[in-house]
Order: sequence, then C-alpha cells, then structure tokens
Amino acid sequence: MIDKLKKSPFLGSLPISLTKEISSFCSIKHFVKDEVLFYEKDEVDTIYYVLSGSIKFYKVDRFDNEIFLYKLSKNSLIFDLSKLCEEFMLQCFANAEFLEDSEVLSINAKKFKELMKKSPELMRRVMKESFLMIQQMQCIISRDIVFDGTAKVAHMIDNDLEYFNMLKKHEVAYMLHIQPETLSRILKKLMRNGIIEIRNNKVIVVDKKELKEIYR
Repeated sequence: MIDKLKKSPFLGSLPISLTKEISSFCSIKHFVKDEVLFYEKDEVDTIYYVLSGSIKFYKVDRFDNEIFLYKLSKNSLIFDLSKLCEEFMLQCFANAEFLEDSEVLSINAKKFKELMKKSPELMRRVMKESFLMIQQMQCIISRDIVFDGTAKVAHMIDNDLEYFNMLKKHEVAYMLHIQPETLSRILKKLMRNGIIEIRNNKVIVVDKKELKEIYR
C-alpha cells in the first residue's frame, strides 16, 4: 500500500510518517468496465483517487436520457473542495461509471479531512487538485457552449488523441454531444483539408498547427 501511495503524483514525496498514516485508513479497489462507482445523490464517506483506468461522470434527464459531463483518467482525485466545510457524508453530484478496468484508491473521508487540517502540505495538494478540476470544468463549459461541432472534434483529437482512437465513433459523438453522422462529416472534412489522416480506423494528425487553429 505505501509503495502505491509513494508512486502516485498526488501523495508521492510526502513525509513517510504522513504516508503511513494515510495508508492506515485507505484501501485499493479494482473495478471493471461499465461498473458504477456511485450514483447521483448517493451519500458517501469516501474520497477516491484514480490510480489507473478512467471514469465518466454523467447525469440523467427526466426523459431518462444520459447526459455526459466529463471523464477523469489515472492520477485524478474525485473530491469537492467545498465539502471541507460540511459534514463527513458527501452527496454525489453525478453518476460515475468506469470506462475501462480501473484501480482506485478508496480513502476514509473523515480521517483524511482531519489529517488535512494538521498538514499544510496535504491541504496544499488537495487544493491544487481541486484547482485543476476547476480548470477542466472551465474547459468543458467553453467546449460545450462556445465551440461548434468541428471545434469540439478538433479539441478532443488535439488533447486526447489516444482516447479518441480507443473509443467507437458513436461513443465519441456521445461525449461531444453531437450526432454520429455529424462526427463522420467533420472527420471527412478534416481529411479533405489535409489536417488528419485515418489509417486502420485510427486518426493520425498531419497538421497540428491547423488543428489547433480550429478551436482557438
């Protein structure tokens, strides 16, 4: 357990005494693709840290339509900084489902927050992770409200090409809130303009500068 904590960017390089204390109230759990970590409005007393794999967050509207919000990959903390000022039971803001087999660090929220109050370094790291999450949320808002379909596709290819190529086209369309037919037309347009190529059903970026210009 301690070796796992020391290798993580979030908890690595902490004083060994602090690492040992954290290891006493956390455990490592394994999840398979499509397994649900929690549902919206569930109350949990656990903080999660994704060690490997990836997880999506989504909501369901009143017509039972699934609305994708965002995804987190390995070395990501699932935590809301505002909960520091509340009780130890955390109400989940969305549904969380694994996109692939994943390994997650499960941390007792009450003990972790008590330790944060005694450790400025641990508090600093939690705040850093929270600020990174805020930046990601700002990016998502810009993408979904400001970007058109072409800009959304270009942004994902430029920033997450490996994941783009791992998904099926209808899964990409779902994540970008566009129709699969729209995605196909955009990819063909990018190919005609010499910005990308598609080989063996995988996108290859040919002109990265022009790709960036689409969404900047």
